Amino acid sequence: MKKLLVIDDEASTRDLLKLSLESDGYTVFTAEDGAKGLEIFARENPPVVLTDIKMPGMDGIEVLRRVKEQNPDSEVIVITGHGEMNLAIQALQLEASDFINKPISDESLAVALRRAEEKIWLRNKLREYTEDLERLIKETSKELLQRHELEHNLIKTSMDGIIANDRKGNIIIFNKGAERIYGYTQEEAISQIHVTQLYPEGQARQIKKMIYGNEYGGPGRLINYSVEVLTQTGELIPILLSATIIEDKGEEVATVGHFKDMREIKRLEEELVISERMVAVGQTTAGIAHGVKNILHGMKLGAFMIDTGFEKEKPESLRKGWNLVKKNINRVSKMTKEMLSLASTAPPAFEVCSLNDIVEEVCELMTGETRRRGISLVLELDPSLPPATVDPDGIHTCLLNLVTNAIEAFPEGTSGGQVTVSSRDQGEAGVQLEVRDTGEGMSEELRERVLENLFTTKGARGTGLGLAITQKIVHEHGGTIQVESEPKKGSCFTIILPE
Repeated sequence: MKKLLVIDDEASTRDLLKLSLESDGYTVFTAEDGAKGLEIFARENPPVVLTDIKMPGMDGIEVLRRVKEQNPDSEVIVITGHGEMNLAIQALQLEASDFINKPISDESLAVALRRAEEKIWLRNKLREYTEDLERLIKETSKELLQRHELEHNLIKTSMDGIIANDRKGNIIIFNKGAERIYGYTQEEAISQIHVTQLYPEGQARQIKKMIYGNEYGGPGRLINYSVEVLTQTGELIPILLSATIIEDKGEEVATVGHFKDMREIKRLEEELVISERMVAVGQTTAGIAHGVKNILHGMKLGAFMIDTGFEKEKPESLRKGWNLVKKNINRVSKMTKEMLSLASTAPPAFEVCSLNDIVEEVCELMTGETRRRGISLVLELDPSLPPATVDPDGIHTCLLNLVTNAIEAFPEGTSGGQVTVSSRDQGEAGVQLEVRDTGEGMSEELRERVLENLFTTKGARGTGLGLAITQKIVHEHGGTIQVESEPKKGSCFTIILPE
């Protein structure tokens, strides 16, 4: 009887799947979280695993990684919810067999299981064929190999491309999957094409080096290496390549490659990007409209106070009204600059500079404001911090936004509190810049949302543009930004930049 493991934190989903799959003849094991699921997997080694992608603690992506580490031949089907297409694509890139959406239909489950079982069957047959191929190379001449084994049924019908070449680069196996990818017929590939012609110039030599190296599973093997191949018409196609060198008595005699066409996954990625951009446009428009509305309200109030001052000859009302108008003009000016910065497509102006110098400049600018509000501004700079290649203006903007937010985490009129700005060399992990405050802090819900596009905790005083710009600049540097926070204890924003 076939074994199958179901991992899902929802008891109803587990029970339903168990009932359905057992009626189809499976022996079903269930687990309510990733850790327990991995324990069962290590003990029972089921060939197929169904796992929810969003679970507390260990998520489905991590379960997939660990299952593949324990047994790369296991097939993992991920269960996704609405709006989790990016995670599903990530799972496919990590060699998930398939994904199905909640609520799970019997038809989609049956199709996913059939695909997984076909892959297991094909993999076993391919392993048998490879063993036969190695034995045949040892027992027969190259001519006999070409005459009797090139048309092997499994190789001909594989969904993916399978290509083998001898030591001189002559193609000796070119299956139907390879024909679909490249556009050459088997006859053309074997009689007219050298293996180097299947890649952009110089790429075949680079792949050969990768096979001999250790980075992708070697030496002698290449596992899941992303590369573009060159078709008959000159089109570049994204491929996930795995390859093995076949030896006879310690001497290399052939290389066999497995080519997985990634065009469909790339298409899904592009659709996801377009979808996310449309959502971002809507969120951005709504956020900006909300900010403009608040500014207009302030200007209308200022104009009303000015009119009242003129009508009733009240200089104090005139002064207050004009100050309110000026304040909101400055807010419009700031918002416009931030919007232009967020929309800018100009690349960062990288140069070698000292991050500690940038931190000191930002803190010097904010010294007056912190003194006025009775807040301590503390610098904790790592003197061993190496020079970094960054856009100094961009990093200055990031830190200025974060320090400003940290100061504004303390309610007006309160005294005391501390903002700490630090730098730290994290070795291979990169360089860390941190802004920590002892202010109001955020709830778990706010903390999870604060890095969303144009989300703000400042109400009418904020638009969320500052953090959006900060994230944009950090990502342009190839870095990451994280936030930790606890109500009444403060918040900490951490930027990690690559060396």
